[in-house]
Amino acid sequence: MYYLRWGIETFFGILKTRLSLENFSGYSAEAIRQDFFVTVFLCGVESIFITDAEATLAKQRGGHPRKVNKAVSFNALKEEAFNLFASPEPAEQVIEKLEALFLTNPTLIRKGRNPVRKRHPDNKVLSWYKRKRKMVF
Repeated sequence: MYYLRWGIETFFGILKTRLSLENFSGYSAEAIRQDFFVTVFLCGVESIFITDAEATLAKQRGGHPRKVNKAVSFNALKEEAFNLFASPEPAEQVIEKLEALFLTNPTLIRKGRNPVRKRHPDNKVLSWYKRKRKMVF
């Protein structure tokens, strides 16, 4: 069942880590709700904007295939979001600037790079949790 939720779980991980969803701009329920919806909206905008950059990277030859680095794309979008939606600067120029930033540091896609995980016996894991693990309060 968890496998079916994996995409949702990783999306929430992106929201919390890359987009700092837990750093709210206000204390009221309305401010938190607005921050949440703006974050989800920016995530959708990012996925729309990277499609052209992904197509450009797919055309490049040599070595491993490449994709847009999510850390770079989210950071660029967070920095340029105000210019994109509220600035007198034309949106086309901002989008071109964003696409250029998306192409700066691509991530390589390497097939078969899953390391083998070492399986520990259950009794050793239980012993570690009961006796050796440091509890921090």
